Amino acid sequence: MKKLDIYICKNFLKSVFISLLAFINIFLLSQLFKIIRYVTDGRMTVHQSLIYIVYLLPKIFIEVMPLAVLLGSLMCVNRMASNLEIISLKTAGISFRRIVRYPIIISFLFSVIVFQVMDFVFPSTLAKSRALRAGRKIEEKMLPIEKNNAFLRTENNVVYYIQNINRVKNEAKMIEILELNKSFDKIKTITTAKSGKFDFNKNLWILKDAVVSDISTGKQRKYRVYEGKEFNKGPERFLTIQGDPEELTNTQIKKSIRDIRITGGDIKESLAVLGKRYSFPFASFIVSFLGLALGSRYVRGASAISIALSIGLGYGYYIVQASFEALGVNGILNPFISGWIPNLLFLALGIYFMKRAEY
Repeated sequence: MKKLDIYICKNFLKSVFISLLAFINIFLLSQLFKIIRYVTDGRMTVHQSLIYIVYLLPKIFIEVMPLAVLLGSLMCVNRMASNLEIISLKTAGISFRRIVRYPIIISFLFSVIVFQVMDFVFPSTLAKSRALRAGRKIEEKMLPIEKNNAFLRTENNVVYYIQNINRVKNEAKMIEILELNKSFDKIKTITTAKSGKFDFNKNLWILKDAVVSDISTGKQRKYRVYEGKEFNKGPERFLTIQGDPEELTNTQIKKSIRDIRITGGDIKESLAVLGKRYSFPFASFIVSFLGLALGSRYVRGASAISIALSIGLGYGYYIVQASFEALGVNGILNPFISGWIPNLLFLALGIYFMKRAEY
């Protein structure tokens, strides 16, 4: 790395970190009134509110990093342009792509950091912040009353898929139960039922309008009421086995998707979260092209223009990203494709302006 590259990198990192701190402070201030209300309502103590702020930081860092890189890029290159350094370097035969090579590499490294934070830090801190906000202990897991698309795989290779389950009423609707062999690669029987109720005295599910299909023989048996001794997992097991996909790591989400697919359950929400985990972190890398290119020309009042451009382009990206994310969640587009479309659109825009910045 030459002295020129070190000089540019220092200025770029300084601009990005200043921008990052500014945006984090803005986002924290936007949460301050809510936190004060939580304290005055008795839902949190002052000590808990400080812990809550710490748990919010990974989420805020992820959300503002693209804005920080965009504004930092604009500020760094615009400062060089206003000092006529960009023109001098171009006159000396150094291309603009060569000037901004290392800031682009650093932006990619920022994207890798965001990816790691989204995978390993954000899920646990999100769960803890939600617990504090709900007035629960951090280690305490809130058990929902009702759940749609509940899934459970037992130790004896029985797989349950229930469309709706209520732990207070101990009732379930649209039940599908698969019994598999020891190697978990062949289905032995499939039991379906319109509804069921768990009997705690007998410790089993009593199924209504049940159909038991023996896969090996191809025979079916129908029952008005069916009691299967092997179906002995109570409602609580279904409500605790799977959490919110946002509170899971990427590996846990993938495992959850594989398990749900066995019974044909709804995986759109999990796929949407996983798709965002693999696309959104690289927004920092992509917007750096725009920031560096648009900041290459000297304009009076550059600071104000830089801030306005970064906010406009940054929130423009968020709007496009949220729109395509909604299409992915609703099943209109593949979640991975919908997550990368905004990235590709803004990357194309950035490359276009990068070429124009050469002249």
